Amino acid sequence: MGKMTQELIEDLYIRGKAVHKEEISLKCATEEILNMYPDNIHELSAQFYLSLYSDLIKGKGSTWNQNSDLLIYYVRHIIEENGKSDGTKAYEGALKFAKAKSRKSLIASLEKLAAEFELSLNGRISFEAWLNMFPEKKYSESTIYRYVHALEKAEEWLGVQFTKPILDVTGIEEFSDIDNHIKSLPNYEAVNQQHGHGDLSAALTLYKKYVEFLNQEEESWWPSLDEYNPEISKDQWMELLKDGKIFTDNTYFAIAAMYDFGGTATCRQLEEKYGRTSDFYRASLGVQLASKIKNIFDLPYCVNEKDGNKVWPVLFQGRKAGGVEPGNFVWRLRPELFEALKEFGIERYLEEGEEEVPELSIKESMELIKEYIASKGFSYDGELIENFYLSLKSKPFVILAGTSGTGKTRLVRLFAEAIGANYKLVSVRPDWSDSSDLFGHVNLKGEFVPGAIIDYIHEAAKPENINIPYFLCLDEMNLARVEYYLSDFLSIIETRHREDGRVVTDEIILDKAVSVTYGKVILPENLYVIGTVNMDETTFPFSKKVLDRANTIEFSYVDLVPDFSESLEEAEAQNCKNDFLKTDYITLMSDTATEDRQFVSDICFELQEINEILQCAQAHVGYRVRDEIIFYMLNNKKAELLDTNLAFDNEIMQKILPRIQGSSASIKDMLCELFKKCAGDYTGLSQASVSEQMQVYVETKDCKYKKSAEKICYMMRRFEEDGFTSYWL
Repeated sequence: MGKMTQELIEDLYIRGKAVHKEEISLKCATEEILNMYPDNIHELSAQFYLSLYSDLIKGKGSTWNQNSDLLIYYVRHIIEENGKSDGTKAYEGALKFAKAKSRKSLIASLEKLAAEFELSLNGRISFEAWLNMFPEKKYSESTIYRYVHALEKAEEWLGVQFTKPILDVTGIEEFSDIDNHIKSLPNYEAVNQQHGHGDLSAALTLYKKYVEFLNQEEESWWPSLDEYNPEISKDQWMELLKDGKIFTDNTYFAIAAMYDFGGTATCRQLEEKYGRTSDFYRASLGVQLASKIKNIFDLPYCVNEKDGNKVWPVLFQGRKAGGVEPGNFVWRLRPELFEALKEFGIERYLEEGEEEVPELSIKESMELIKEYIASKGFSYDGELIENFYLSLKSKPFVILAGTSGTGKTRLVRLFAEAIGANYKLVSVRPDWSDSSDLFGHVNLKGEFVPGAIIDYIHEAAKPENINIPYFLCLDEMNLARVEYYLSDFLSIIETRHREDGRVVTDEIILDKAVSVTYGKVILPENLYVIGTVNMDETTFPFSKKVLDRANTIEFSYVDLVPDFSESLEEAEAQNCKNDFLKTDYITLMSDTATEDRQFVSDICFELQEINEILQCAQAHVGYRVRDEIIFYMLNNKKAELLDTNLAFDNEIMQKILPRIQGSSASIKDMLCELFKKCAGDYTGLSQASVSEQMQVYVETKDCKYKKSAEKICYMMRRFEEDGFTSYWL
């Protein structure tokens, strides 16, 4: 076929617009084009380009191959003829195609066009888009066009001028003033009849409903000023912008992109237009910059009942994306900040940002992990996710215990996804009796049969993978006796030591066939083993050998109600290197910094007091438990994730109490003394129903280690009712 000439482009556009307005059918328009340009265009191409006008008006993108000159012509003329509202949607639709096809020159031309006409992609649904989804009546494309056109031309037709175009008005009172003014004009009725026999009056009526819709939508922005108001003025924002120490190159670039987009956007929209990842904008603005500003002004956290403390509302309000915007969550700059950015001339920083994503602190990364997990519809009690992280950081072997269906396995998977780790689920079989089930064995035919985890360990240990975390989840790990099939792992994990800057273990002594196939097998430093367990009549109890080597986290609370009120932004995973999880502590004396010695000593004295209580029932702990509790506490201190007492409370729950069980009087006496230690100054435990007294105290008094006190109360009640007690439900 022949060349796409300028004349052909113009004729396609004219007839495409007529098709959109229902002035001519697509069939007739196609026939006219083919008759005029029989050697230049195919029938299918003609139909596509004649329909393209309508698609662009709606902001639709297409992967059908398109002529760049034609596309630019369409977008330019839609802007010039229809205004910025339709022009913005046409620009967005064309940009979708250009990016899908990686047409760099076309992308550049479109961006230049957008800059020329000062298009603002502000995330607000347009009047036309609203009419297309109007619930009370279905309007044709031509009717919608007439109503939009009537509002665009109203001032010209009536001979008046308002402070802003009608289609830019979003306030109810402001529109009411304009509406009353128009209808009081002596030529209103004549103009209304002259143009479409009532198009203007109908358009004004619908636009009033549209403005009411926008203001109802305003209520969906969270938090309101009543809920949280940082009270930072424009002048104060200006001082921060000029300071030179508050904003980094990354945060200047990120907030410049947000401002340039109109001040309202999803992180996905910013990614598509300005490059970088969604996580870059979320981390730069919603975590790093917001935290810095909060600390400068000593602001409180913005508290969300479901997800805890938030810092991003210092800069923004947010709402769910309404299906028009790509992404899940929309951010809107606070007006004082927006005005300061405008006066500051923030746009100049769009060309100056560094390419790397800002490095997050552990606390900042944890916030993103919690947001990712919450966005998947799972709510975990309190600081359970921080506890899970600290447990993994302290030792790469953690047990999650609780009733079936409480989200134990899902937590492991979601946490792995949230940090960009590899994940493997292995379902434990009841007939597993030794390590060959995990690592491999030779069958009766003399063939080597790989075990359930050997290939995964081998993959994790490869040099190219050593910086990537590998999560191994042993599901229902106590369906078989853990100390039998996991014996080699339990022994070897205690041989961890540093060698050439890495944490390594001794070689696992396995069947010769394993060594021949896989060479020297060790536990790589990027392997994290998490077992999930149900404690019921179908499972085996844990020996102290197992409990001493793991943090055992109990799942005792489930929130069955998902939070539909707040959808978290983007819900995208991070790409954390293994250093995020790799332990900093192997041995107490050599790995403890001088400045931590007093902190370590304080923890040791507290443990010593608890151990003296445990000795009366021969339940005291040894050096391994001491060290692992201290490592947990040191990791928490460094990351500043939990209150010190809460962290120690977790460790009593996870390293001390699970070892306690029995029916002797010494067990009861020990529980009484432990309760005193955890609860505080408490006496009067000599009466018959000790558990009831404990319960009253827990419910009415502040306890130093509250969770442990509550658990001891439960264990005491079991002892009094059954004559036997255990940590496990």
